[in-house]
Amino acid sequence: MNRKTKTADRDFTATKEELKKLLKKIKGKESDSRAISDARREFKEVLARATPMMIALAEQELVQEGFSQDDLVTACDIHLELFKDSIEKPDLEVPADHPIARFQEDHRVILRMMEELRETVLKAKSRGSLEAARAEMESIEELIGDLLEAENHNVRQENTLFPILERHGLEQPPAIMWLEHTEMKQQKKKILSLITERETKDFTTLINLLEAMSIMLIEKFAAHTQKEQNILYVTALEVITEEEWNDIKEECDNLGYFDARRN
Repeated sequence: MNRKTKTADRDFTATKEELKKLLKKIKGKESDSRAISDARREFKEVLARATPMMIALAEQELVQEGFSQDDLVTACDIHLELFKDSIEKPDLEVPADHPIARFQEDHRVILRMMEELRETVLKAKSRGSLEAARAEMESIEELIGDLLEAENHNVRQENTLFPILERHGLEQPPAIMWLEHTEMKQQKKKILSLITERETKDFTTLINLLEAMSIMLIEKFAAHTQKEQNILYVTALEVITEEEWNDIKEECDNLGYFDARRN
């Protein structure tokens, strides 16, 4: 192992341990709002230089050390505070009719759907039984249907943007994005399968699984979106010609768009 690799490994471990330390600090100061606020600010600063892998490993180790699902919900909320601003107000500025403008609008709409999904799961959990949570369960099923319809966003990218980037010799970024698209689609289908089989499941087991999966989905999407906006789209704007963007726009129009009227 060379010196550069060793340094990178040390930095990775140090950042992961700092994330764990701050999450423990937040948990230990639940009755002190000012201390929590300070700890959350520190956490966001560390999170800004953390990778999704660091976050996942930190959370996994905390669970092994006794963190509960509710503690991880708090962590998820802080992640979203950091990611939401950049999704709602991306740094990339493009004309309103540019394909990337619609991709970015899709991100905002999909994030809101996922937030609504997580909030609805928490409402269902508070009902205490399947019978009492029937309305929320129906809403969860509808929301997953909407999120699967929004896969149209990924289809447009995979069939228009990715091939042109590959034509320019950029194969790895689209390949990673495509893999993550597949993983998130599978996650949505698992949630749909759970919710459609709800009558056959123990309510506590069901709702805990739905809660964990909705958190995993929203965190995966938030991290994925950062890669698209900070790597994929930036690279695309550098290498794709105006004529090619026109072709992408035309093909996107041909493929159609999911309903993005949610506010």
